Amino acid sequence: MQPGGNSPEGLKASDVDPRVVFHQGIPSVGAKFAYDPIQKILALSTKDGRIKLYGKDNAQAMLDSSENLPSKFLQVWDIEKKLLSDVYVAKAEITSFAVIQHSLYMYIGHFNGNISVLKLDQDPLHIVKTKYTIPFSASYGNSEVPDDTTVMHILPQPAAESKRVLIIFRNGQIILWDIQESRTIFRTGGNILQPLHNSETKKVTSACWSCPFGSKVVVGYNNGEIFIWSIPSLNIGNGSSASEYYSSQSTPLLKLNLGYKSEKISIGSIKWLYAGGKASRLYVMGASDYASSNLLQVVLLNEHTESRTIKLGLLLSECCVDMEIISTSTEQGKQHKQDSFLLLGKSGHVYLYDDTSIERYLLQCQSKSTPSLPKDVIAKLPLADSNITTSKFISNNSNVFYSEDESENDFSLSGIPLTTLYFDISSPLLVTGDQNGTVRIFRFKPEPYATNIFSGSKKGIDHIIQSVKIVKINGAVTSVNIDHSSTRLAVGSDQGHVSVFNMDGLTLSYQKHIASEIAAGITSLQFLTCSLHGFDKNILAVGTKDSSVLALDNETGNTMSTGTVQPKKPSKALFVQVVDGQGEQLTGSVTKDGFDLNEVHNIENATTKQLSILLCSEKALYVYSLVHAIQGVKKVLHKKKFHSSSCCWASTFYGPSGVGLVLLFTDGRVELRSLPELSLIVETSIRGFNYSPPKSKSFSDWQICSSSKGDIVLVNGDQEILAVSVLVQRSIFRILDSVNCIYTKEMMLSQEELIPAAVIHKEKKKGIFSSFSVSKEKHVPPMETEDSRESIRELSVIFSKENFPCDADDNDNLTIGEDEVELNIDDIDLDDHVEKRKDHGILGLGAINKKKLTGKFNALKGRLKEMKGNIQKTSVKEEQQEEQPATVDQIKKRYGFSSSSNETSVAKMAESKLQENLKKLQGINLRTTEMQDTAKSFSSMANQVLRTAEQQQDKRS
Repeated sequence: MQPGGNSPEGLKASDVDPRVVFHQGIPSVGAKFAYDPIQKILALSTKDGRIKLYGKDNAQAMLDSSENLPSKFLQVWDIEKKLLSDVYVAKAEITSFAVIQHSLYMYIGHFNGNISVLKLDQDPLHIVKTKYTIPFSASYGNSEVPDDTTVMHILPQPAAESKRVLIIFRNGQIILWDIQESRTIFRTGGNILQPLHNSETKKVTSACWSCPFGSKVVVGYNNGEIFIWSIPSLNIGNGSSASEYYSSQSTPLLKLNLGYKSEKISIGSIKWLYAGGKASRLYVMGASDYASSNLLQVVLLNEHTESRTIKLGLLLSECCVDMEIISTSTEQGKQHKQDSFLLLGKSGHVYLYDDTSIERYLLQCQSKSTPSLPKDVIAKLPLADSNITTSKFISNNSNVFYSEDESENDFSLSGIPLTTLYFDISSPLLVTGDQNGTVRIFRFKPEPYATNIFSGSKKGIDHIIQSVKIVKINGAVTSVNIDHSSTRLAVGSDQGHVSVFNMDGLTLSYQKHIASEIAAGITSLQFLTCSLHGFDKNILAVGTKDSSVLALDNETGNTMSTGTVQPKKPSKALFVQVVDGQGEQLTGSVTKDGFDLNEVHNIENATTKQLSILLCSEKALYVYSLVHAIQGVKKVLHKKKFHSSSCCWASTFYGPSGVGLVLLFTDGRVELRSLPELSLIVETSIRGFNYSPPKSKSFSDWQICSSSKGDIVLVNGDQEILAVSVLVQRSIFRILDSVNCIYTKEMMLSQEELIPAAVIHKEKKKGIFSSFSVSKEKHVPPMETEDSRESIRELSVIFSKENFPCDADDNDNLTIGEDEVELNIDDIDLDDHVEKRKDHGILGLGAINKKKLTGKFNALKGRLKEMKGNIQKTSVKEEQQEEQPATVDQIKKRYGFSSSSNETSVAKMAESKLQENLKKLQGINLRTTEMQDTAKSFSSMANQVLRTAEQQQDKRS
């Protein structure tokens, strides 16, 4: 929000605080789903930085972020307080994110291939970066660095989340990382044998586990392929240590042919649901700009998958951007049962499927029966079936009326869209106008006969209405006003007709047609009594769609002048209002949103010289002198043009120190200005608001209305409702606080309840989705479950230590000499002890010889690779020798210890020494790679400087 300036006499910046105080429905720019099965909270993020939360009992809340740039930060929200607690700003773009279940730790992956581990401290809520990291050079290995190192997915391995994590890069590489040992223990992916610089190499777009204990992962690619890869699991096989089965593979376990590749449709999202036995299934969503029957498919994945593929294609009306599966089961320890399958369309609509019907369809297909196709339901606001075409904010009334039942008599509106509403508190009466030109006047029963007439009732509205009168005009009704002093009703139409009726018998007093060469239509009608040439004159001020302003004689309907007041470059008029010298609205009755009579000045309290006309169009604001406008003379008192975007709605409101004007623009920008000088007080915006002008004979999706106190309600079709409060400490919407209650403390589970119960699976040999095949059933290992509390304690210790001591941001700890470097792995110190020195000269390079520096870097890198290979070979030999009986003296001799040392302590020290050397070597390799990149960057800059100098020299010559 940007503050403007204060008016010398009028509305001040301290009077206003524009903000969205309530949101109901589905935001129009949804991007991603997330679901919490414990609290039963569904989150929907938007492209503009908001997060919509849906809880039990139709509870809803909106979290509005001050930052809406993607991928640059990580936010922590307090859901109970609905406040932003912390923001973690990342140096590199965040491309993936994963939370370790039952803990406060999380992974974030970056586009450069590095992974950081963060911790959420609870008092107060803020994110802390741990010392544990997974550098790209350590996880990816010694292979040539690819062009695309982006981390696409981070998947902690089920039932071993504190021990292993699966890392999937965009180029297809799949790495299984051992958290305790800080090294890669398994590698696969399929792109190993493909050229690294091949532009047609497929890229990973989505992935998920397809096994409850993490032995299979499904990966989708941008070329439409779907592969299932086998991953080593602690719960399958003989339970051997990671070092014993370290391997790599280049072929997938299974390729799913669902037609995406032939249609060149990228895989947008994949989700797997374990339902036990034959009901486990995979949901696949294609990423395409065109809807088709193959865009969303559900496939059964079980032991019979190899023989026959059972799938269901859901025909969508539009392309979707995300999907989610929601469960309503609350009993712990029982099989998880998902009830709803949600799809998020590009238009912002949410489509719901009964997931049990999807399961039933797939299972019936196996029996070769003919099941019925599941049907979707579009999530909408709980409103009437018809669309909203006009709205009115009625306030300052002790009896707020509504009715949920329709009446089957003459009071019904026959389905014709309403275009205008007018409500008079003092009568009370309601005037409606529709698209066919029909005007209905509903007069309600007066109190005390209608004490409860404004509450919902099963009796409908018959018992609250005293009478209904109907008149007909030419064209759709666009404006209505009533003059109580003369008991006249004025009605304007979109064809430029002004019709004035006598309220007693609804007889037509006169009708005036106001022609226009640009756009016909009446925007505003206002009855006034003003002094002109020493005489009081009753007039009807008329504002037209083409931004013209004129006055009619209230008695005869004749124009008060031969001409009209109009801007040189007229545009569509949105709002026309007669105000006095202080910006106050002038009227003798309630004409706008339920203004109280004591809040406005009647015409008798103002002189003609003070009166002015406020005109707001799509392109500009004008304040004209009323006395001149009545005579057809244009005298502009104040003017303001709009440049960045067009205005789509305007209204006035009352503040503590004056009257203000609120302007809403098509891009969601909001301006608050003082009257009558039009000074800017505050500028802000409403996220999610994007106005598109309606087509001919149609209505805008957005309907907007406001009260005299600056309470604004915006309705976006049947999708969402927003309430905006303009004034400071305005609490009219506090009654809606209970609707925003999403978080329930009583639903928080204890640590014991969070620990998943052991799941025992029957072992079958056939099919890729049967459990892991073994030669004998008696050797099948039981399902291993982690002790969550013990695992979290172990993780806390591991993540609190620096697993790669080398500081990636410092390149000064290795010194390059003129002579050949002799390195001893045990003599390398990776810590920094020398203060950085600032070099001088061109580009800060001093007198560095780039050829010599590059050569030294290459020599050092070659030597380090050779040393690393020797150490790896040595470590392999050591592991092989550990399986054979070895004497104490052999171990002591190999690692240089005396023969008097204890055998157990010697082995532990030797293992520690070897691990320390390996970590040092990894750190050196990482440092060398970065130093080489720096040297290349220096070389490139030096060449650029040299070319620039040569070009300048050529120009001089």
